[in-house]
Amino acid sequence: MYYATKRQAGPTRAIGLLITAGVMGLVLAALLLAKAPEIMDMLTETEVVIIEEEIIEDEEPPPPPPVDVDLPPPPPQVILPDFVFDTPPPPTAIQQVQQVARPAPPAAARPAPPPPPPAVPAVRPQTDVRRLGELFAEYYPAASLRAKEEGTVEVDMCVSIDGRISDVRLVRTSGFPRLDESTVKNLSKMRLKPAKDSAGKNVAWCNPRFPLALTWQLPE
Repeated sequence: MYYATKRQAGPTRAIGLLITAGVMGLVLAALLLAKAPEIMDMLTETEVVIIEEEIIEDEEPPPPPPVDVDLPPPPPQVILPDFVFDTPPPPTAIQQVQQVARPAPPAAARPAPPPPPPAVPAVRPQTDVRRLGELFAEYYPAASLRAKEEGTVEVDMCVSIDGRISDVRLVRTSGFPRLDESTVKNLSKMRLKPAKDSAGKNVAWCNPRFPLALTWQLPE
């Protein structure tokens, strides 16, 4: 019995819902019809505002101010006078110009010639062979005798007016320092026969210097 009652209630409930929805639709339509004039006035009074955006164009920057440049004043104008020739120049005027020769540069000063060499005495100084032999025997270095040293020593010197020897200088060595030293040291202890001029008068000999070669030889 419960089951039959439930089946009969289903259609009845659906019809009730439809009736309720229809009533609500009628009420809503009545409300809209009552408010229709007000809604139309609101729509009419509404103003549409259009905002126009101003387009700003890119303006070019102003040109720079002119720069004041101090320019030099213009040169003065030269007004040439009007030349009036009584007679025209000859056609060969250019050929009448004479060429002036340039003076030659001064010649470079030539150096003064060297002085002439001094006159050489007519007679050269002469050695005393005996006195020279005594010199060798007296001043022969003992160490050179033991070492059997021999050789020729070349020197130059000054010879005074009376034959004295001075300022002896070594020109060429004998190869043995002891013989060279003994020659330079002891040669001034002897004399030479002085030089003579063309008149036979004794003269000094120093310029040029007098050369001499001495040979040291071991005694037999």
